[in-house]
Amino acid sequence: MTPSSSEAAGGAGEPGVRLGLTPPGLIPPRSATTDLGEVAPPEEPSSDGRLARGQRTRRNVAEALMELLHAGDADPTARAVAERAGVSLRLVFHHFADIDDLYHFVATLQLRRLWSGLPQRSPRLSLDRQIERVVDHRAALYEEISPVRRALMRRVASSPGVSEAMATADGLLLENIRVAFGPELETLPPPVRAACLDAIDTATSWEAWERLRTTSGLGVRPAKRVMSRMVAALCPAPAASGRGAAAVTAPGN
Repeated sequence: MTPSSSEAAGGAGEPGVRLGLTPPGLIPPRSATTDLGEVAPPEEPSSDGRLARGQRTRRNVAEALMELLHAGDADPTARAVAERAGVSLRLVFHHFADIDDLYHFVATLQLRRLWSGLPQRSPRLSLDRQIERVVDHRAALYEEISPVRRALMRRVASSPGVSEAMATADGLLLENIRVAFGPELETLPPPVRAACLDAIDTATSWEAWERLRTTSGLGVRPAKRVMSRMVAALCPAPAASGRGAAAVTAPGN
């Protein structure tokens, strides 16, 4: 994360990463797998000099695209990306079949960075502190990834690879919520637990953050306060399930 993004996130202090308004009908389905190696396999450095140069070029082109998106160019042309990366346009399309292929590569880079930055549950934290920690991390993450994620979401319909990577990213965030609030969720009966998990996942999603920041026009700190209040209202108290069961009921009840 860059210093400016950390400052923008209100000094959250949690690790963040670069990963995007979701047009109607373009929300990717929740991934059936969170196997990072399957969707975004690591690119091991090659010992072959020519292949290693190709890997560096691919990454440089992808980083150039992300830099342009962060700089405010919502839809950079391939020529602009090539100029930013310091390579020819022909070389861009030597390494990527088309623009969707380039965005797919960017999506896998973001996915690997997302996974490496997810905080883990500490048993020493109170529920209030755990909520604060989760919201701090999500705020820092979303402030960093939003320019690129918006661009990726516009590619969901045309790129199955981007769609799969985005769905896997959302699946990883869901699993993070499941672990972060596992002790509290375990106090609930299974149908209510599932509904509560989905509710907290929605309240802490990128789409919720985007609405708070863009549609509602809130600053980072007010948006964090709203998100924290939503999670606190949805999450059951650790010692009893009454408040959680009252807050979220099973579907159909």
